[in-house]
Amino acid sequence: MSHIYTQNHYQICKNILWEDIVSKIDNEFLSQSHRLMSSDYSGITIILHNGFYPKSIQESYDEVKKDKNISVLHIYTSLTSSAPTFGRHCDDVDVLIVQSIGKVAYMFDDNSKVEMNPGDSLFIPKGVYHNPIVSEPRVTLSFSWE
Repeated sequence: MSHIYTQNHYQICKNILWEDIVSKIDNEFLSQSHRLMSSDYSGITIILHNGFYPKSIQESYDEVKKDKNISVLHIYTSLTSSAPTFGRHCDDVDVLIVQSIGKVAYMFDDNSKVEMNPGDSLFIPKGVYHNPIVSEPRVTLSFSWE
């Protein structure tokens, strides 16, 4: 199997607040540690990855770290329903995706599709090609063991 999907495993990640995401975005813009993906027609996705975690983000990070001993967190924040993504790609590390706000889907090369709701998790081993599909504003947590 190319991935492992677990429904509603990380319920604490449902508790992440938009106000904490906005605070993190503000911090990352000030420190210039964010990355933007944009398109003239489909909006933006903001990739957040410094170590500043406002309260609800910190609580989620701590819970997943305790469970999986992760060390890295990237937060993908898409503000529109058709925001850009990396498209079909593979990562050079194992990743644990946990959906926090909104919904997102992932397509795999074996034609399987995983639709994720807040609290759902998806383990994707390094080298497995996947394509994120954004259908509404969302916050997705991407953990790794780098």
